[in-house]
Amino acid sequence: MHSYSRSISAAVCCLAVAVTAGCSSTPEPAPTESTSAPEPQYEFTGVPGTVLDSADFGDRSPALAATGATLYRFVYESTSGVDNSPTAVSGVAAVPAGTPPEGGWPIIVYGHGTTGVQADCGPTLYPDLLGYQFAVQDFTALGYVTVLPDYQGLGTGGGTHPYLEPRTTGNNMIDAARAAHTALPDVSTRWAAVGLSQGGQAAWAANELAASYGQGLDLVGSVSLSPPTDLKPLIRSSNDGTLTRPQKELLPYLLYGAEQVDPSIDPTDYSGSVAEANNELLLTCSGGDTAGKERAVQAMAPDEFAADSTESEQKLIDVVDRYTLPQVRTEVPLFVAYGAKDDVVLPQWTADGVEKACALGDSVVAQEQPEQGHDVSDEAAMQFLAARFAGQTVPSTC
Repeated sequence: MHSYSRSISAAVCCLAVAVTAGCSSTPEPAPTESTSAPEPQYEFTGVPGTVLDSADFGDRSPALAATGATLYRFVYESTSGVDNSPTAVSGVAAVPAGTPPEGGWPIIVYGHGTTGVQADCGPTLYPDLLGYQFAVQDFTALGYVTVLPDYQGLGTGGGTHPYLEPRTTGNNMIDAARAAHTALPDVSTRWAAVGLSQGGQAAWAANELAASYGQGLDLVGSVSLSPPTDLKPLIRSSNDGTLTRPQKELLPYLLYGAEQVDPSIDPTDYSGSVAEANNELLLTCSGGDTAGKERAVQAMAPDEFAADSTESEQKLIDVVDRYTLPQVRTEVPLFVAYGAKDDVVLPQWTADGVEKACALGDSVVAQEQPEQGHDVSDEAAMQFLAARFAGQTVPSTC
């Protein structure tokens, strides 16, 4: 799940590290030409966060070059949320220019939105990070080491990405912070998980997993912008024929990702004739042949992704029910922002997730933005991050 427009906060981005609020934004859609995804075999160490391979990021967009940051593309060890097996995950780490602050550079791990489920959909394979170069631009300007993980299955050629399975992406976020801390000089253990849409879910999951999986790191908080929290209503909308247009575009990713979690799920059991005929097109990375995808989506019947049987419907609901957030009480605050006009992650879904988190005893700063859709303002989120890195208590809205 993603957002295509790029919004810039009105405030000028500046920071004496972790003191001043800054800005972030959402990516532009058009990817530049990528390299093909490498498929090396890695010897795992059993230590999540271990860097298995690294190199200079190499060919980069003018915007990334202009940051003055030192950029590395690296592969690190993480853990599958599906079966707890060791996995290799690729990412980019950007180190700000200049002298690190006392205690070392703080870390932002930025979770990207939907890019696809295939190996070549990893942002780190593209000179502009599939548009997510803004995270490096904004956060390194604020004085953070910025890490952008691809997520398991994207970027390294490690199979199909288990799309929206939050334990996997949560682990990937935590281990990205571990890798940056252990492999780079002058990097603090203090970090925050930040993300948009799918990345917002990943950041939320990282916060929930931090107590059990994030040992050795100091998570100060998480930011989730337009995060999916409960996908069961999406499946029910598929069967009712009430999916929105952007939701239809996401369903093939969800189905093939669910197959990675439960191999008995056959995506064709949920695909109508248009989806089946355009399967390869619909599974291309976000930003690829947008006109072709739009034509295919417009040709779909309202019930294009309805399950072919009650049994198939329940099987998929059971899988996505495992994705539902919140799952456990968090130990550090989380910020959640969502738009009242969101037609991808419907606002009531997020509001329900926030209500459940509050009932668990979480410290939540929640913000519904009345005029926004899936693309929300991050101004308050950046103020939250600055306060948390400065050691300040942020009042919960629960």
